Amino acid sequence: MNWLHYLLEANLYLCIFYAVYCLFLNKETHYTLNRVYLLLSCVISFVLPVVQIGWLKVTESPTTTFIIPRNGKQAIDHKLASQPASSLQELLLYAYILGAIVLTTVLLVRLYQLAKLTKATKTLVHDKYKLISIEGSNTAFSFFNYLFIGTKTQANNIIIRHELVHIRQKHSADIVFLELIKILNWFNPLIYLLQISLKTIHEYIADEQTAAQESDALSYSSFLVSNAYGLNGSSLAHSFFNYNLLKKRIIMLNQKRSGKLARLKYLVAVPISAGLLCASTLVFSKSYGFIDLMPKQQIVTPSANAQTSSADTIKADPIRIKKEDRTSKGYQYEETGYLVNNKTDYRVIITEKNGEQKEYYKSKATPEELATLKSKYGYTFPKMMIYPKLPPPPPAPPAPGKKTKGIDAKVPPPPPNPEKVKKAPKVVKVQEAIPVGEPIAPAQPSASAKLPPPPPPADPMDPLYKYIAKHVRYPAAARNNRITGQVTVGFKLSNGKINGVKVLKSADPQIDKEVARVVSDFDGKLAGLNQGDYTVTVALELATSNDKFISNNIDKEKSQVVVVGYVD
Repeated sequence: MNWLHYLLEANLYLCIFYAVYCLFLNKETHYTLNRVYLLLSCVISFVLPVVQIGWLKVTESPTTTFIIPRNGKQAIDHKLASQPASSLQELLLYAYILGAIVLTTVLLVRLYQLAKLTKATKTLVHDKYKLISIEGSNTAFSFFNYLFIGTKTQANNIIIRHELVHIRQKHSADIVFLELIKILNWFNPLIYLLQISLKTIHEYIADEQTAAQESDALSYSSFLVSNAYGLNGSSLAHSFFNYNLLKKRIIMLNQKRSGKLARLKYLVAVPISAGLLCASTLVFSKSYGFIDLMPKQQIVTPSANAQTSSADTIKADPIRIKKEDRTSKGYQYEETGYLVNNKTDYRVIITEKNGEQKEYYKSKATPEELATLKSKYGYTFPKMMIYPKLPPPPPAPPAPGKKTKGIDAKVPPPPPNPEKVKKAPKVVKVQEAIPVGEPIAPAQPSASAKLPPPPPPADPMDPLYKYIAKHVRYPAAARNNRITGQVTVGFKLSNGKINGVKVLKSADPQIDKEVARVVSDFDGKLAGLNQGDYTVTVALELATSNDKFISNNIDKEKSQVVVVGYVD
């Protein structure tokens, strides 16, 4: 359920940003910065989950290989935790979609109601906004370039100046944006509080700029009190008459302005974003981290079936390991391990302070160069072999005139001269005649003749192995994120048919789902197996485009299916 994990992670970050706003920024009079902070926190909260820093990820140690017996049968431990039921996943998905549909319908209805009001008599004022009069009403609100005022409303000029601030600063776009965020996060109660906070900031901005055109803030506050009981407009619009916000608006209108140093508080968003980004990489195990700001170099294993070159060319495998770091003295270096002519070698590229790069090979470096690397740059070639130990070289041929110890070497006699060798007469073997009518006895095999060994018995699980190798497809997300591993699937066998498939050992949710799907779709019959519980293991491995093409295969030694995916 990657979609649910993504939503939960995004809402967690949104709650953290909103908590910081309530604790440190809510009382500040830098209203425009407050508005920007709330809008950006919504965007950043949804971007951070898909971003990661691969350099921070710890390289996982290899796991123990799980071997299945040759007959493919193994008792299932019912205490192992199974995957959540698919019915629960579908229930959560349907509940989420239902909530999103309800809020989308409510938004469309409100937009339709506002569209109906725009068809009333309207007047274009200064080519900037459209003034619409509502007969017999004392309401006043605005939505984008439309300003709705009731005919019973008093002091129209002050109200129009107030609503024009909302129109000029595009506050309606903020409200629509928050409505869309609310549709995605309808299950999060804090999103409704965040929407109220943003609307309150809009009113603070409009009150501040409107009061600046009046004689003083006190007279404008008196006007707000005397006109506090008008009708509210649509929840999508900015209504001048809002009794719930009246007290806050008057307090903030007469509050002392925040100083310039208070703007430094908004920089707290930078370390919070950095910390959440690190937490997104280290704490959450996910497959939707599509953007990697600092990718970690991957270890590429050369294929065992790599083609060999001719004897005159250098036999070199692809790069086995690559590392980029800084030395103890602050110099950036790039270290690469190779296998050249069946010998391990290292290359290091040191970057000077002025940007110049110098290259050194471990096999060609002189003692003076090794001393310079250590003293000047603080770098030492690694001593650990990055390749498996090579076999010993063949023994050297014995020197002329010397005999190998323990072996009596005798020179074979030269072949005879063909001219002096006489050909032996050809012997014709006559077979004794058999009288007509007598049965012919079958020829008896000679004692020296050896019969070929009987073929090994066929594995009853072979049809299932071949079906898995043919139909399993490496999930694209897992391949792009270089996720490998082994999936062990258990099932019940009844009359040769498979049912009750469960994932016993997980590698990745998408990989588990794909393997379980293929095993469940197997419609063949496993003859030769008794009724009971069985398991099958599928190992997923990665190869590069430089490797020789490797197809899916069956590992008879480990009784498992190997699925190969290719990455760049």
